[in-house]
Amino acid sequence: MYDWNLRDYPYLNTWTLMSEAFEAAYKAVETELDRHGATLAQLNMLLVLDHCETPLTPGQIASYVFREQHSVSAQLSRMWRSGLVKKTRSKSDQRVVKIKITPKGKELLAKVKPVGLGVAQSILEPCFSEKQLGQFNDFLKKVRDSALQKLGKEIKTMPATFRIPKSAEECGISVK
Repeated sequence: MYDWNLRDYPYLNTWTLMSEAFEAAYKAVETELDRHGATLAQLNMLLVLDHCETPLTPGQIASYVFREQHSVSAQLSRMWRSGLVKKTRSKSDQRVVKIKITPKGKELLAKVKPVGLGVAQSILEPCFSEKQLGQFNDFLKKVRDSALQKLGKEIKTMPATFRIPKSAEECGISVK
């Protein structure tokens, strides 16, 4: 990766740095997960399924992980073949498929959640104090919301059936 030194073009510089930071961080997490037999896409979907109290459709999962439904469906098929998720057809409408995490999926999640989230934390921790991290989160939300507005999409409140972790320990990571 190169330092493009685009300081004379502040928006392009920020966009380039934001893209590089995302790609480098993604690759660092993905590389570590690969050592444990998982991908970041699997981790994200298993996290969603584990934290939701009811089985989800592929479309609902796609909404949670902000991916196209066809790519989520393809990933879920691979995860189903690996025994990480269970697919069940609706009795009232055979076209509707519901996805649920299996014990094997929970076992993989328990193994890789602290790995993936730990790498993410180890990337951010030396860069920010807690106060700075809060400010950075506020800036990122503004960028996210602006991009979603361009796409004609809105931020939704998490449904009551989705359980948000209450602590870092519940996520399998330690706090220093």
